[in-house]
Amino acid sequence: MENYEWNLEEIFKNENELEEAINKLYKEIENIKKYKGILGESSDNVLKCHQNLTVLLELEEVIYAYAMLKYHKDMSNSNSIKLYKRVEKIVSDLSSAISFISPELSGLEDGKLEQFLEENETLRTEFNKTIQDIIKEKKHILSAEVEEVLANYSEIFSASENAYDIFTNTEFEYPSIKGENGEELEVTDALFSRYLSDKNPNIRKQAFESVYSLYKKHINTITELYLTRVKAKVINSKLRKYKSSLDLATSGDDSTVEVYDTLLKVVNKNLNLNYDYMETKRKLLNIDKLHVYDVYVNALEEEEQNISYEDGKKTVLSALNIMGKDYIDTVQYALDHNWVDVFEKKNKMSGGYSMGVHSVHPYILLNYINTSRDVSTLAHELGHTMHSFYASKNQNIINANYTIMVAEVASTVNEILLANYLINKETDKTKKAVLINEQLDMIRATLIRQSMFAEFEKDVHAKIEANESLTSENLNDIYYELVKKYFGENVIIDEDIKYEWARIPHFYRCFYVYKYATGITSAIVIANKILNHEPGYVEKYINMLSLGGAKGSLELLKMVDVDLEKEDTYEIAFDYFRKNLEELNKLIND
Repeated sequence: MENYEWNLEEIFKNENELEEAINKLYKEIENIKKYKGILGESSDNVLKCHQNLTVLLELEEVIYAYAMLKYHKDMSNSNSIKLYKRVEKIVSDLSSAISFISPELSGLEDGKLEQFLEENETLRTEFNKTIQDIIKEKKHILSAEVEEVLANYSEIFSASENAYDIFTNTEFEYPSIKGENGEELEVTDALFSRYLSDKNPNIRKQAFESVYSLYKKHINTITELYLTRVKAKVINSKLRKYKSSLDLATSGDDSTVEVYDTLLKVVNKNLNLNYDYMETKRKLLNIDKLHVYDVYVNALEEEEQNISYEDGKKTVLSALNIMGKDYIDTVQYALDHNWVDVFEKKNKMSGGYSMGVHSVHPYILLNYINTSRDVSTLAHELGHTMHSFYASKNQNIINANYTIMVAEVASTVNEILLANYLINKETDKTKKAVLINEQLDMIRATLIRQSMFAEFEKDVHAKIEANESLTSENLNDIYYELVKKYFGENVIIDEDIKYEWARIPHFYRCFYVYKYATGITSAIVIANKILNHEPGYVEKYINMLSLGGAKGSLELLKMVDVDLEKEDTYEIAFDYFRKNLEELNKLIND
């Protein structure tokens, strides 16, 4: 199994090397503290402080990565648990030690940082984006005293989210339902998704009613928790002199309100495509009317294939071959040289991820069990890996870190390239229809559904900012009307769907969900250009990945012809959806 597990000796050969790195980190912490109070004296001080910071961040990353990856290989190993807890303390110590940098630079008189950038070429070359971000946020930074007060209240501000998580995850016991043979079936939040995709309509209906019966029962409590979170964001945006809580959120995302509004505008213009897709689903299910609890069923789903990891690797490599020799050679090297911990094992961390380690290489965690979903996950995580690889190769550790606005782009591009490769090589019409339907479901869930959530958030925050008093009934009505608009007249909008907003935990991370929609839109535009073999485009795309976070997120995306403030960008995504839907209807009608 050695070829299918991480080689953590590439980070530290032994525990002695780890201890040496920890000791060095604490020495560097003492060095960086020397710049506290003197950053404003010269641009050279700012430069040296940030160069010291890169050394610290490099050390922190390898120490943390080693501990986390070791822990995730076997989460029952007492030594790994102990090391991971120790490293969490080290990370906290570092965060505390460097916390003076941004506030001190923000507190300099107007024009000082611009002067430093102008006079110091090295500072401008190596850390321009970092300093520009501080300049941009300077007008929103409050006095030191107020910032300290807000920091001390941060735990209180997030209390409603914590209370919601505890309440819904530990105190909700859903009523059981009856199986096909009358047996009693347990309902949990995890099982809910499985029941909604069950071929038996009665199981779908029962599960729907079971889950929402509890949200209906507790809707007033959840309303208070959610509105408390919204009001905290609204107050924070006013204190920091943002135009709105949406302005605060998009600014923090390295985005704009215009991106948010343009997304919703174009999605609303294209809702007829969702209506058409719902009608296709109804026909496939061979039912008179489609209920909202029927939309997750894949009527074309076939028996799962048994795809070995070696076969899955070959498929992914073939699908990504379109990316060119440099890209595919690196992917091949990653797969052959222990960058991936492949198989599901007892006490191993569940799920999948890619973790970039700037001075070493990225590491991928999989739990491969020979399903088609595992093949797609491999392609997805390799997208993250290649983004991190190119960024680390070309940028310092600060500039290599990219934002959430672009984080899911490269991974989703790879998923789309894989899906198109599988669709194009499939000769069996039924299997081809299955693959197209899966892709349509993914786009609908990510682009259309998340936009509906985003519209709900925008409406609620705007009403709170207008000093309107909202009740659970108001929130239910807002959400119910949105569901009716997004699904159309030919879908039965069951009344209990009005409580769905109450089971979306992302709403407590205000204005987070729209980034899923912009991410898949960007990925579709990029993947289409790659698939169309647009001259020089792959090189342009890899160059964008290589910049990491050295430029603003929207600026990076514009480099690959993705302008998220323009309606045409989203129209490309919907055109892609339309063509796939037309192909699906042609296949099933034939």
